[in-house]
Amino acid sequence: MPSRINHVKIVTPQPAVVDAFLREVCDIPEGWALGSGEIARHRAGAPLGPGGSLPDDIQVQKRQATGRGGFITGDASSRQFQIMESATNDYFWAICISTRHVEDVHRKAIERGVPCTSIHVTDWSANDNIRFFFCEVGKLMFEIIRVEPKDATS
Repeated sequence: MPSRINHVKIVTPQPAVVDAFLREVCDIPEGWALGSGEIARHRAGAPLGPGGSLPDDIQVQKRQATGRGGFITGDASSRQFQIMESATNDYFWAICISTRHVEDVHRKAIERGVPCTSIHVTDWSANDNIRFFFCEVGKLMFEIIRVEPKDATS
C-alpha cells in the first residue's frame, strides 16, 4: 500500500469559524477539541464571514505562481499534491475539498456570509471535468470541487 495523505494541519486566527464552515457548510463530521479546549465553538448558524463575492480569478491572485508549471504528485489512492513554482515562500494557497454537492455547499456558504467566486467548470482529463468554486474562511482559501464526466457538464 502506498503512503497517503492522512490529515491537514491548519493554523488560523479564526479556528472556530473554520471549524463551523467545515462542519456546517461542507458537512465534514465533527471531531474533538485540541489542547485545553478553551476556544468555544462558533454559534451554530451564525455568519462565517462578511458576505460579498470573490473575483473569479482569485486563484490566480492567491497562488502567485510563476506560470512555469509544476507537478501533480500522487494518484486517486494517495490523493494528490498540486505543486507549483512561486516567488513567495507561502506554505499553501488553498485547501481543496471534494463533494458531490458543490451547488449546495456554494449556496450554504453564501447564506452564511462566506465570500465566494461563482461556480465554474474546467477541463480535467480526457473523460472528466471539474466543477468548482473558491471561498475564503478564517483568512484561508478553500476550493470546493466535484469531478464529473464531461457529458454531465452542460
